[in-house]
Amino acid sequence: MENQVIHTYSSFLRENRKELLALLLLGALAGAAYYFFSFSLPAQIKPHEEKGVLDLYQITVNDYQMERIKWKLKGKRALISEKSKLMRIEQVIIWVYAQDNSTTKPPADLSEKEIMPTQKVELVITANQGLIERHDNRVTLSGNVVLLRDDGSEIFTETAIYDAKKDTLTIPKPLRMIREGHTMHGSGLIYQVSTGKLNLKNPLLLRHAGAAKNEN
Repeated sequence: MENQVIHTYSSFLRENRKELLALLLLGALAGAAYYFFSFSLPAQIKPHEEKGVLDLYQITVNDYQMERIKWKLKGKRALISEKSKLMRIEQVIIWVYAQDNSTTKPPADLSEKEIMPTQKVELVITANQGLIERHDNRVTLSGNVVLLRDDGSEIFTETAIYDAKKDTLTIPKPLRMIREGHTMHGSGLIYQVSTGKLNLKNPLLLRHAGAAKNEN
């Protein structure tokens, strides 16, 4: 009985060899086509939904040191992301205040309005956008960045980084500085706010025509 079954199976393979080969070929072609098209079709990009985002308007940020205000920021609009831990602010203005080196603290019962007028503003910064990194006390400014120093000089650039911990302002890109009728260009700048020390990279001094006439 077993030999008869084997003989019948062998006969079936011989008699239908062409048909079986054709089926195997078609199956291989179908598998190859599925593999090709499944990898060639672009995957659908799902819209990125950032969780934990706060949308705030007319925001104010104050930073104090030794009960004295160190810097103050105001913005037209702010987006706070819980995932990236960043705060993006539009239409930024920053006031950096002079710090008293003495250890004497102002009375605890003084309000913010009573403390702020006694402090000198060392630097005012405006920009289209500011990015605050949490727990880092650093603000990255971009777009029409303008710095106004207490000596009346103005600095114009596209990017600046104010680091409150290091008390420095860094400009990594070309800038233009105007002071007392003179214009100076540079490829970068590091400004130590507390000491007023300014390190300008590759300075190029230009003079206004009005200033040249006054000298003659």
